[in-house]
Formats: sequence, structure tokens, C-alpha cells
Amino acid sequence: MSLKNASRKIVNVVLAVLVIGFAGCKAGGAPGAGREVKIKKNVVEDKIKGGWLGKTAGVCIGGPTEFKAKGRMYTGGMNYYPNFSDGFGQDDIYVQITFVEAMDGKLNEPGGIFAATMADYGEHFKDSGYQLWHANKAGRDNLQAGIKPPESGMWAGEGRRFNKHANDIDWQIECDWIGLMCPAMPMTAVQLSDRVGHVMNYGDGVYGGHFVTTMIALAFVEDDVETIVKQGIEAMPRQSQYYAVIKDVIDFYEKHPDKNYKDCWRFINDKWLKAAIDCSGPADSFNIAASLNGAFIAIGLLYGDGDILKTIEYSTRCGQDSDCNPANAGAVVGTMLGYAKLPQQWKDDIEKYPNSRYSHTKYTYMDLINSSLRRAEKAILQTGGAISGDTYIIKPQPVRQPKMLEQYGQDPVVNPDYSGSRE
Repeated sequence: MSLKNASRKIVNVVLAVLVIGFAGCKAGGAPGAGREVKIKKNVVEDKIKGGWLGKTAGVCIGGPTEFKAKGRMYTGGMNYYPNFSDGFGQDDIYVQITFVEAMDGKLNEPGGIFAATMADYGEHFKDSGYQLWHANKAGRDNLQAGIKPPESGMWAGEGRRFNKHANDIDWQIECDWIGLMCPAMPMTAVQLSDRVGHVMNYGDGVYGGHFVTTMIALAFVEDDVETIVKQGIEAMPRQSQYYAVIKDVIDFYEKHPDKNYKDCWRFINDKWLKAAIDCSGPADSFNIAASLNGAFIAIGLLYGDGDILKTIEYSTRCGQDSDCNPANAGAVVGTMLGYAKLPQQWKDDIEKYPNSRYSHTKYTYMDLINSSLRRAEKAILQTGGAISGDTYIIKPQPVRQPKMLEQYGQDPVVNPDYSGSRE
């Protein structure tokens, strides 16, 4: 056994002990007994800034490669230090600001982070003016036709099929903002992901948001990406196709330490390219299923091993939606490392645009950072945490699967592995 693999096993044992210790926590109300996590305010801010910069780097680096490799790896050149002004026009960021605005608009109401309802998120999304594709477009079309959420994102059983693209990647792309306001609070992240994600997605299309937001929430307090990925997968039902795809990535990574990310990609691509339910059809090896693209996020994270440049490169080279996947992976590692540890050239570049607004929004980069910090503070206080001077005292939460199991084209059923309440 290699020293690296031995270290992984030790980390996983420690994590299991911590999760048991956190098992009494509840999201959305007064948490049960559990260890407190103390994080300096400036550290939380640094990690929020790191998450947003990692997101921006991933989408800007991967942008020129988007859908240039479908069912094959991308082997072309990559610019690791692009002009970050391009980030202000990326739908990966400005679409999620639509939902940020919905929450921010009600943040000071009695419900705080929970004041904005699914209907509120739907209304903001319905009135958006930017171009959309796949589940986002179908969801907004439904909303504009008077179909309310969650039906606007649903493709369930007979008589409940409104959004044919429900399994697609859309909510996964635009969910990062939730993880970045839920430090060490994955249950709260999933609760909010469930609420917003059903505006345009269903089943695995929603679980992609659970996976990403959970990993980002954990990245505030965990510095091992393998642990983050292994815990992130537990935010979705084990019977879901998405879980099966990510489990295959993890199993390959563990069982074949002599192989690299390209070998893992070949295994996943061979098994899941046609099997992962892609709502747009299999033409030209194109597959925008949240699960398959989520696998490419996981490959970047595991084989990148905390190196953000490698993480973004590997997720990009896996192909398909190869700007969105490195953007999500970059958000996870950027949060874990924090802004101060990211490449200086990235920081120098993003800081050139203090007054630039994201397309179709009123938010600048610093507006987005400050908004995230306000929401994080509100979330900490609403879930039983406290503020002591310059320190946040957080009631950490376990990772917990959703109560219901949803799968594309099937009526939802009770998740047999669910235990406890998320409320």
C-alpha cells in the first residue's frame, strides 16, 4: 500500500468518526448536539472569494473547448491564464445570480435564507432575458406558459412530464452560490438546492446540484479532495443513476492507483456515454446529462489532488460540457484552498475589473463576494451558530440524502436509505 493510499484510509476513518459526532445536527432549525466548528471571519471570506475565483478560472479556461470533444478527450492547447473579463459574460455565473437576487431580496424577512420560496425563484427566472438552452430553456418556457415549479422542471410519471430536459446539467452548472453560503452546512445546502433546482430540473438533474453544493460546503472545513468527493456523493440517493456514475469514478480511482485520469475517463466514457440518460439524444456522442458531466468534475477533483490547475485541466480534457465541469471543480478546490493560495496572476487579473457588472445583473465581482458573505453569516445564525468577535461558531451538519428518490420519467418514491428529517 502506498503512503498516499494509507493516508487516504486514515482520513476516511477520521471522517467517519466526525460524521457520527455530527449526526444529531438539523438544518433549518435548532441543530442537535454536535461539535462546533470555529472559523475566523476573514477565513470564510477568503474561501468564498477563492470559490468564486476558482469558478471563474474554470469557466474561462475551459470556455474555448466547450463541446469540442464529445465522446473523446480534448487534446488541444489550453490557456491557464486567460482574460478574466470574459467571466462577466458567462452564463455559468450570471444565471445563478438570478437566484442570488431572489434570495437577497428577501434575506431580511423573518425566514431569512429560507424566505424565498420555490415560486419566488421561479418568478425571477421566468422574467430573465438572457438566452438559455436545455433544461433551463424548457423550464423558463414552462414558467412563461403558466406552469409553476416544481412542474416546470419535472419529467416524472404519466401525466407529470413537463420538462424533457430534466436530467440535463443546468442546475449543476449554476448551483455554486448555495455551497458558498453554507460553510460546513451540507444539509442546508441540499435543502436550498432542492428548492431552487426543481425550477428547471428533476431527479439526477437536481442531484447534480446536491453533489456540487455539498462538496463546496465541505471544502470550507476539509482539505482532502477524496474525502470531499466521497461525502459529496452521499447527498444523493444511492439508487439514483447519478450515484452509480460517481461511485464508478471513486471505485476506479481506489482500485487502480497505478492508472491516471485518462484511464478513468476511458472506463467511464465506455460505460456511461450512451447509458447516462441524456435528454437531448445521443447524436454525435453529445451527452449533457448531469451525471456523466458530474463524473468529469469528480475525475478532475480526485486526480487533480488539490492542485487547482491540474483539477481544471483534467475536468476540461474529459470533454463534453468542458467549461461548466472545470468551473464547478474549480469552485470546490478554490474554496478549499482559499483566495490567498490561488495563482497571483488570476488575482491580479480579476482585480482589474472592480466596476464590471455580470451580464444581465447589477452585481460586480465584489458585490457577489459580499452578498455571499452576508448570506453565509445569515445561514450560520439560522442553523444554530453564533458570532464571537472575529469568529464564526458553526454547528456542522452531516451529509444526508434527500427524503424522496426521483428518476427521469418515473414517479418519485420514498428513498429507502433516508433517515431523519432535513427540516
